[in-house]
Amino acid sequence: MKLKSFIYLIFFLSVVVGQAQLRSLNYGSVAERNYLTIIRFEMMGDKLIVPVSIEGQTYRFLLDTGAPNIISKELDSILNPKEIGSLPTSDATGKRSRLKVVAVKSLQFGDVSFENTATLVYDLNDSAIFRCFDIDGFIGSNMLRKSIIQIDAETKTLILTNNKKNLILDKKQSTKIRLTKNQSSPYIWIKLKGEESGREELLIDTGADDLYDLSKQHYSIFKEKTIFELLGKAEGASSISLFGDAPVNTQFKLLLPILEVNGFEIENVVTQTTNDDNSRIGARLLQYGKMTLDYKGKRFYFQPYELSSPEINYDYGFSNTYIKDKLSIGFVWDASLTDKIAFGDEVLAINDFDINETTLCDLVSDTIRPRSKPIMKLKVRNQQGEINEFLFDGKIWLSNN
Repeated sequence: MKLKSFIYLIFFLSVVVGQAQLRSLNYGSVAERNYLTIIRFEMMGDKLIVPVSIEGQTYRFLLDTGAPNIISKELDSILNPKEIGSLPTSDATGKRSRLKVVAVKSLQFGDVSFENTATLVYDLNDSAIFRCFDIDGFIGSNMLRKSIIQIDAETKTLILTNNKKNLILDKKQSTKIRLTKNQSSPYIWIKLKGEESGREELLIDTGADDLYDLSKQHYSIFKEKTIFELLGKAEGASSISLFGDAPVNTQFKLLLPILEVNGFEIENVVTQTTNDDNSRIGARLLQYGKMTLDYKGKRFYFQPYELSSPEINYDYGFSNTYIKDKLSIGFVWDASLTDKIAFGDEVLAINDFDINETTLCDLVSDTIRPRSKPIMKLKVRNQQGEINEFLFDGKIWLSNN
């Protein structure tokens, strides 16, 4: 398991319409009539970082199909784009704020020029986590709504085109996409299988780290059937959002025997519920195959790799969050840990790797990995100021003081 998996990040933004003169972020056009371009991207953890060019300068953007276009306040001050309004917005935790909306005159993504795209302005340096990614903005679904984008994590390349004939696609490996009216967020139907089965419409969100995040609202419906196995219930927080630390709440940890996407089955998916209104498929699906979002034709294609090797994710009985610029305990799922750690305890070290302001970005960017077996040493400072160490020997947690 990669160390970065201990911190769970969400950058999903949904738009709440509240101003008559600006009812949608689906604003802007593409300069080229026919286009095909190949773009190399960088993976930082499960984040897709892509290069874009604006006014002759190259910038780093995060590719996030669950969000609209965003630029940083610093880039906004450099470009001074035309302001076209403001919108009340909410992030994945339900927190709300009003953000300025501008029209970026021209943004070049590969060889394709996107003109006057509606773009939110946000202070990306407001959080240490965002600073770790060193990004200048987000490429979102409102900009891609007239295009087709294919993402291949094995080669770290994506293809951007407006003609599906430029791609090798099999309709049998596809399903319909529903695009939202306000920012063209892509939704598809998947199948959930346990002793019983069900279907769920959810967001394809490349800005979310995990494979599958289940909305607590959806779970309240599904729990009437024997689809999920309840693994735990805890109070805490486990996500970072655009507008700050997630609120404390009660969530559920669940085992889904089979998750089926376009006929492809993934077994024994462990997930936990979120407060967001919608469930989502995250960037970790890219470990299993090539993803194509045909916004133009409103279809989603998934082509499994012949030999996929997804990361092994060991279950240590707790999850982490980020509170006031510090890595902290989020949820404690294992009953044997409840007398050892609690929500809000600061994580000082994992496997002798000290975590502080200097090293946090190594954790987030996935440059530090623990040993490849399910053994962990954990050092925490509880809310009374006491420092304790614990050892997971592969089966149980032991005091290591």
